[in-house]
Amino acid sequence: MIKKTLFLLLVLCTSALSAANYITNVEAEPGHANLNHGGSLKIFYDLPKPDLVKKAYLQTDIDGTTVTFDTTVEDSGFLSIDNSLTLSGDELYQVIKDHKSLSDDNVESADGTYTIRVRIELDTSSNKKSENDDDDEENDDDDDGNDSETVPEYAEKSIKVVFDNKAPKAPAAIEVEGGNQQMLVKVTPPSTEDGESKEKIGKYHAKVSGVFKSDDAETQTTLEYDSTVDSNSYNKIWEFTLKGKDGYEFINNDEGSSSRAYTIEVSAVDLAGNSDEEASISVEASSVTTYGFWSNYKSQGGKDDGGFCFVATAGFGSYFHPSVELLRDFRDSVLSSFGLGKRFIAFYYKYGSYPAEIIKDSPILRAASRTMLMPLVVAAWFLTTVLGRILMVSWLILVVFFFFRPGRKPLLALLFVIFMALPAQDLLARSRGIHGEASFTNLLYYPQIDSDINGTPFKDVAGTQVRWLPSLTFGLAIPTDYIRITFIGGIGYTRFKGRAMRSDGSKSGDRTTMHFIPLKAELKLRPVYDFPLYPYIAGGLDYYPWWVRDGGSTTENGGTFGLHGTVGLMLSLNWMDPSSSKKMKENGVVNTCLFVGYKFEKINDFWRDKSFDLSNRMKYNFEFGIVFEF
Repeated sequence: MIKKTLFLLLVLCTSALSAANYITNVEAEPGHANLNHGGSLKIFYDLPKPDLVKKAYLQTDIDGTTVTFDTTVEDSGFLSIDNSLTLSGDELYQVIKDHKSLSDDNVESADGTYTIRVRIELDTSSNKKSENDDDDEENDDDDDGNDSETVPEYAEKSIKVVFDNKAPKAPAAIEVEGGNQQMLVKVTPPSTEDGESKEKIGKYHAKVSGVFKSDDAETQTTLEYDSTVDSNSYNKIWEFTLKGKDGYEFINNDEGSSSRAYTIEVSAVDLAGNSDEEASISVEASSVTTYGFWSNYKSQGGKDDGGFCFVATAGFGSYFHPSVELLRDFRDSVLSSFGLGKRFIAFYYKYGSYPAEIIKDSPILRAASRTMLMPLVVAAWFLTTVLGRILMVSWLILVVFFFFRPGRKPLLALLFVIFMALPAQDLLARSRGIHGEASFTNLLYYPQIDSDINGTPFKDVAGTQVRWLPSLTFGLAIPTDYIRITFIGGIGYTRFKGRAMRSDGSKSGDRTTMHFIPLKAELKLRPVYDFPLYPYIAGGLDYYPWWVRDGGSTTENGGTFGLHGTVGLMLSLNWMDPSSSKKMKENGVVNTCLFVGYKFEKINDFWRDKSFDLSNRMKYNFEFGIVFEF
């Protein structure tokens, strides 16, 4: 009998400890769990064993009395995750008022932090019931050996809810800086009652009054805005931008006329949703003309015309555009000459119109599509034009002198050119096979945009700080007895951020960014031997798509061609750590190297007068990284 009693006590303790396993991850939405009497709060919870749940509801304790809210969910198909109950602010207030005997005209007297419990009732019918307390010890031993779980009658988890019905005071301070047809507002949240900290604000409400432009007419009106504060800035200075809306645009006031100034009035809304528009702070300010990366460059005599230069001077917007003509020639003279190419052409004409309809109405998508098509345009130029074919064959003749053993170079070079007329697989069958490589390259970058201007428009906006330009490259390699020849393609990304300039030369609050996506195609040569240091040389073609964004929209985009050459040194890590290199080889990586190289480049559309010079301004233009050969 004593043994049975101990067993039952153990079961009860285990049930109490495991009850929490029936309800988990109780969270409020919004996450700050602030609520006023006119709002509501969703409380989410997970049920690891939803099939055992009979009902769920919310409870709280008011002055020692347990109160159940009218939120019961019963037999409603509970789920394992994302079940929810809604706590009404009005219901919470009624419960607090009734149990604390509060008056109806003082809602703020109910303010405070309350513990809200999510409680679930469970189905205990599966529990083993013993109706005979006089079972012998043998039966007791059998009970001890039963590992079935005892389901408790209920389980619950709690969450803290802040009940707040007092509107915040006016913001402590406001600064407004005029931009180009917009305003940058900085607001300091109001102080708490004790004055020792800042109140947590969830949103700011702004009213802007003045003369706006609408349908080529000027109209006196008031526009209203709401700016939601990020969760990590509730009690910090908050910045937001006011732009035109509802068909109204700000009018720049470069002359400083008082009639063109705007009155900006800002009030605070706390996390619970309380606000008092009379508790506001106001200031007068004007929008002014500013110059971002592109407009500042043009205002100081910049010659680049924008748009995708050289092959894609005006973008792919015309059937007779040079790049479109190149792609048509490639289709007719190359793709249509073999079966797979014909199937691709048929597929394109069947389905290509759908993405085209989407791309044509979006400047960003047009820029992205032109960038993606540029390698194909370059390849089409090499394969379909006389000059391109001459350059390609000349390049291959130079390569072949490194490809074959000494003594056979002149004859085999001629044979190699003849083999160009054979199918690709026949040519590859005569080589030692195609290998590859991938690398991660790093470079410090600052473009020479200001080099051909009697001013410093880029420096004025971006400052002098260089940017990190990372890139990824992938290549196909042809290893021989003496030299490894690799054809490489690469892509990188960097951007410069700054503040747009005012007409007086000072910086405004308008943000402007210039983005670059350097693309490259190059040929790389390095010797093949067993020593861990490999010198290498590389050279090839570059294309730098770029675009400028001012105030959240693209103001100009384009692309600039160029050439580069690199000399460098590679250090094989296989020699330094043979055991790790053996494991890498088992996964297909035959050599891992660190490298550093000095890069010569000229990115100015092949010395075209009306183009950016995007060559690196760095005096020592070193690139470094890691390469994996396989």
